[in-house]
Amino acid sequence: MVTSHQILYADSQTQSEAHIPAQPPMPAGVHNIEISWDRTAGWMRAMISSDHYRRVNLALYSRTWHFKELLGKAQVTGTDNARGRIYVKAMARLEDETLMLYRAPDAVPHPKVEGVERLETYNRLCYRRSHRDWRVRDERRPEAQDALAFVTGYVGDASVEWNHLDPVAHIYHKGSVIIAADGLAHLYDPSLG
Repeated sequence: MVTSHQILYADSQTQSEAHIPAQPPMPAGVHNIEISWDRTAGWMRAMISSDHYRRVNLALYSRTWHFKELLGKAQVTGTDNARGRIYVKAMARLEDETLMLYRAPDAVPHPKVEGVERLETYNRLCYRRSHRDWRVRDERRPEAQDALAFVTGYVGDASVEWNHLDPVAHIYHKGSVIIAADGLAHLYDPSLG
């Protein structure tokens, strides 16, 4: 029997149960960070933009860190649909296997846009590799007809959470979303008003 999960999420991969080996600390400060699924390692990964490494001693840091949980707040600056990447601007810290994100102190709130508003809830964000686009799914009302929306990408203020008990590595945005006419999902952090 084929389940709806298999139809909607046929491109999903489950997270490796192996412990992530020790990793060097992430550099301090605000960085442009690429977040994506590492299909080889079986974990999520964060990669700091190579621009940072032109300014610091490359030998001090890795460019890639793996994680199994994600918590925090960040500015989402865009996505790469062909490669399944989410780009954020944030301060980052790795605590064991958890990536903690912090908004830049000088970050301004994302402006409100016109479109279809999805009220503050527990929105699951994930990549749909087969179509090279993204999903937004209201996890508090999964049975609702409008619970799932396919979007062209994400921007805005993310308030994210992902627990290691979710083996498919979904990122959850705890806030509202407005889907603009062009299909772009604008994320809003409720703590920013």
